[in-house]
Amino acid sequence: MTDGVTIPFIMKIPKIMFKIGERVMKLGIVGLNQSGKTTIFNALTQRTGESAPPGGHAVPVLGVVPVPDPRVDWLSHLYKPVKTTYAQVTYLDLQGIPGAAETKQEYIALLLNHMRPMDAFLMVVRNFASPVSGAAQVDRDFHELEDEFVLADLGTVEKRLERLALDQKKGKKMPPVETELLESAAVLLNEGKPLRSKPAFAAAPELRGYTFLSAKPLLVVINNDDEDPDLPQISFDPVEAMVVRGKLEMELTQLPEEEAASFREDFGIQESAVQRVIERSFSLLSLITFLTVGEDEVKAWHIKKDTLALDSAGQIHSDIQKGFIRAEVVACEDLRRAGDYPAARKLGLVRLEGKTYPVQDGDIINFRFNV
Repeated sequence: MTDGVTIPFIMKIPKIMFKIGERVMKLGIVGLNQSGKTTIFNALTQRTGESAPPGGHAVPVLGVVPVPDPRVDWLSHLYKPVKTTYAQVTYLDLQGIPGAAETKQEYIALLLNHMRPMDAFLMVVRNFASPVSGAAQVDRDFHELEDEFVLADLGTVEKRLERLALDQKKGKKMPPVETELLESAAVLLNEGKPLRSKPAFAAAPELRGYTFLSAKPLLVVINNDDEDPDLPQISFDPVEAMVVRGKLEMELTQLPEEEAASFREDFGIQESAVQRVIERSFSLLSLITFLTVGEDEVKAWHIKKDTLALDSAGQIHSDIQKGFIRAEVVACEDLRRAGDYPAARKLGLVRLEGKTYPVQDGDIINFRFNV
């Protein structure tokens, strides 16, 4: 992990609840039994593995992980602040396996219930032989879990359409746009296709409250054995897929850096797959980073792409948004070339922007405000 990155925060919770407007983005790690999804979770969060909970019950576990960012590293070196804070992504793993107290159907229902508040998913697919589950069947396993998402969403759509039909019989007015979207979604889902294959469904404000599983962004993580670095010859289009040697990566995160570097060289690993997963998780959510700097803290803030300066100010504090005057902006790369802030200002690289300025990835911003 990048030097100076905060140690990942882990907590077990009996029930997952999130506040509206929470700044940490959430990705659910999903996968069939024996896929190694908890191994991937442990690698991402640098968590040592634990045995499954007694009785076969599934237990939700959260891990908050910092996003590696060389710009934050450089700014921290330049300003030497009291505190350095990286952007963060939260992963959720539903640990445990179906046992006597939990059937596979109950486990999947519980999994889907806990995954609804997630912003996106990492789907872990096994690509190694298992003494329990046998030879790898990547295509089958991928579609089995994808089908569960589709069926869950179809059930939600059908129930809502039934409710709307009953309301119409009672003389209530049908919401035309919502009804049309739901009917179109039902057609797509009945064909076995996920809603993400039609971006309009995911973007429609009328459907935002339904938390459709198959509409959320998805990254497929193919979990290979230690000796296999290659992606299987299977099309996941239009979903992005990447390979992680999960067991190897988990073991590497638990070694001192010098030993880990030696092992990476032995296995031909040029870049940590864990860092690549975290970085791709960030881009999967269409997030960009702006930065604030000073002697007290260098901090990375994540926002959706095309977020305006006024709304970005609100990420820091509502008072800054309320009293917004101007945003003093310099691109991180411009600051690096100039050497320091006074030099960047002298070269005319620091500029003032208004409320409607679309913040760019890597902008360093000082918000001027008055309350």
